[in-house]
Amino acid sequence: MSVVVDNQDFSRQTPTLVAAVPVRQGGRSRFVLAPLSLTLDQFLLLITAALLCMGLLMVLSADARVRTGAGGDGESWLLKVFQNKNAIHALAAMAVLTLIWRLDYRWLIGRSFWTSPALWLVAITILALLAVFAPGLGKQVNGARRWIVVGGGAFQFQPSELAKLALVAFIAMYGVHCQRDIRKFAKGFLPLMLIFGATLALVLVEDFGTTALVAVVSFVLLLMVGCRWWHVGLLIPPGVLAVWAMIFRDPTSWRYRRFMAFLDPAADAQGAGYHLIQSLGTICHGGFWGRGLGNGLMKMGYLPEDSTDFIFAVICEELGIVGAAMVVALFVTFVFIGWRIATRCQHPFGKMLAFGVTAIIGLQAAINIAVVTVTIPTKGIALPLISSGGTGWIMNAVAIGVLMSVERINRREKLEADRADRGAEPAFGFPVQVQAVPEAQ
Repeated sequence: MSVVVDNQDFSRQTPTLVAAVPVRQGGRSRFVLAPLSLTLDQFLLLITAALLCMGLLMVLSADARVRTGAGGDGESWLLKVFQNKNAIHALAAMAVLTLIWRLDYRWLIGRSFWTSPALWLVAITILALLAVFAPGLGKQVNGARRWIVVGGGAFQFQPSELAKLALVAFIAMYGVHCQRDIRKFAKGFLPLMLIFGATLALVLVEDFGTTALVAVVSFVLLLMVGCRWWHVGLLIPPGVLAVWAMIFRDPTSWRYRRFMAFLDPAADAQGAGYHLIQSLGTICHGGFWGRGLGNGLMKMGYLPEDSTDFIFAVICEELGIVGAAMVVALFVTFVFIGWRIATRCQHPFGKMLAFGVTAIIGLQAAINIAVVTVTIPTKGIALPLISSGGTGWIMNAVAIGVLMSVERINRREKLEADRADRGAEPAFGFPVQVQAVPEAQ
């Protein structure tokens, strides 16, 4: 018996990735081997699941402390993996990702500009960013009001996480519906800047790192949608002025002290430079193979923000260079696949949306790793899908689900076009369609 897949004979080939497929012939059932082919969106599903599993384990490990219970027995943190809110957040993130994956991303465009869900998503984001300043709703964490708290803390939400996807979708939608006016300053560029600028200004008030991240990605998106170079160039002087005002205007501010500590951490070892020194020390303790999962020492009160902003240092200590390289490889693969999805997509909205989501998550991961390794000044920005945070995990899952939807819809359109050209049914790749061919007598 041989196997035919897409009119190709695999009887003389040895597939590297195979699956047993039952085939019934002549009243008997036999198992044959058929090669599997994963699509790009399925690869993204596996990468996201791997990052979430890594995040769940490392957050639990970072939160582990030397404790004794009432009976004197130590705490087994590994047994509590599925008994905490982080596991619920991870499961919710995968559920949301799967749901968004099966939807059509083109729903975000809408029939017109004013009825577009992307526009109303930005409006909701602006209201949420304003709500953090409302008494009884906003919550201050580490000196910044970034959270909305509902039900006495039962539900917490960070609007800046929503702003990332909302602004990417809005700019992409604006480029589609206002394509005729996008190169005009008064009718195209200025209205876009009013909405975009208002949203980004509200994020800038309390979250400089996220503002810088979104601004860089949006700068490229503005050029992709067709804005003139000199129009976009007008944003550079206000951006430079805003950075100067946030960091250098007040020499006594925390941002200025952190910038100077980056230049010389030892000059303020117990103050602004403490994070950097402890982060480098944590990385050095891990060596090549690491101290073992759960065996880190620096998380025991030495490394600040060990489960959030500096969780990559904990990975380096407990899993060593090998574990750190694994995390970096997952993000590099994610960026590569996202770039392939963006370049292969034929729809302008899908192409810009795929690029924006890929750039946001990839650049955020790069900034976090650069901060932890003291390559750039300290910024309060998390490692996507790994740093502790329910809002971050779920919103990143939503964005990745949109990216996967772009690939799914684009692949379906290509298959339909091929079927119309050939007049035949296409094979769908996963699982591979298998046809039993009788052996020659």
